[in-house]
Amino acid sequence: MNVLMIHGIGQEASTRDELLKKWRESLHSTQLGLLDGALVEMAYYGTTLADWTNGEAKNAVGMGAESTTVDVGDAGELKFLSSVMEEIASDHGIEEAEIEAAIDAAGNDAVPMDNFIARRLVGLLRVVEKISPAKGSLLLRVIRQGHTYLSSPGATKAVDGIVRPLLQRGPQVLITHSLGTVIAFKLLREMEAKGTEVQIPLLITMGSPLGLDAFKAKLGAPRRKAAFVEQWINFYDPSDFVALGKPLNEENFASNIDNDGTVDNKTFNAHGIVGYLPHKGVIDALKRVL
Repeated sequence: MNVLMIHGIGQEASTRDELLKKWRESLHSTQLGLLDGALVEMAYYGTTLADWTNGEAKNAVGMGAESTTVDVGDAGELKFLSSVMEEIASDHGIEEAEIEAAIDAAGNDAVPMDNFIARRLVGLLRVVEKISPAKGSLLLRVIRQGHTYLSSPGATKAVDGIVRPLLQRGPQVLITHSLGTVIAFKLLREMEAKGTEVQIPLLITMGSPLGLDAFKAKLGAPRRKAAFVEQWINFYDPSDFVALGKPLNEENFASNIDNDGTVDNKTFNAHGIVGYLPHKGVIDALKRVL
């Protein structure tokens, strides 16, 4: 059986081989030898997407606990980032007065006074960071790279050119995390639309932002499990800010997706891959098909 792993954001400092080793060890820490006999590959796009994301900003300013840069001159990026932050604020019962106070506290130096969207984003980010600085800055990085992947034709072509050929092997199991779940969904949908057939007995998504309104709007319709995917299981930790604790069910995303929200991801941001892979549900699902 072939196994294809598709990583998430922020992996530009790692190599393909390092990620393969990390993912293997995380799985084998719970089930020794689980991948023995499988042909395992990592779809590595880390440096490619990071270069596109960081290289396109012309008016970048630092935002967040780790000073993630945002292009305040890119209205599309600001709208996308703000949409996610607004959803988080709403889901966590953050009052408008808190956001306004955070905007005022930021002062006039953070972003230009006449850029209302950027100023509000600063306020939203600061109130989210009060809940968790690490999760706030992590989410900003995820959605920035997500926006680049879904909005920049050059970035989309570059990343898809790496991942698509690997997706066309079969039969194979797909193990995806974070932004990797978005890339997998988009490409599988395109393959189905073009009549490309590949046997996928199992698709695993972990910590997926697919259920967030901004990602759904950017991806558009249709939203469904590809016919050649026999089973899609989505795993999420309710404390994972990237997934917002939302299952990928019919209400939030699509039907015919199995969801497991019992993950207790013990990484510092409840989103890290090493906190997802050892989960019993992930291991059991892989044992059934490998």
